[in-house]
Amino acid sequence: MKIPKIPFSAKDLDMAIRAVPAIKDLFPKAKAGLNSLINEPEYNSKIGKLEDALHDKKAEICKLRERIKELEDCNEEYRQANKYT
Repeated sequence: MKIPKIPFSAKDLDMAIRAVPAIKDLFPKAKAGLNSLINEPEYNSKIGKLEDALHDKKAEICKLRERIKELEDCNEEYRQANKYT
């Protein structure tokens, strides 16, 4: 049985292992996670604006549903009035 060739040398592996501590320092600590990379005030401001926009859209949807209900009731009354003529 033939031993498969490794696509990298032992020297490359050694250099990669030695570079890990330097690369590890570039990433946030495990406890902080990705939240440490977020600019809090700017992030909260954007979230607030998006929540306001979402609330406005939901209110608009509610008004449109009420208008649809009114029009359906009006249409039903019209059909009932014309049913007997």
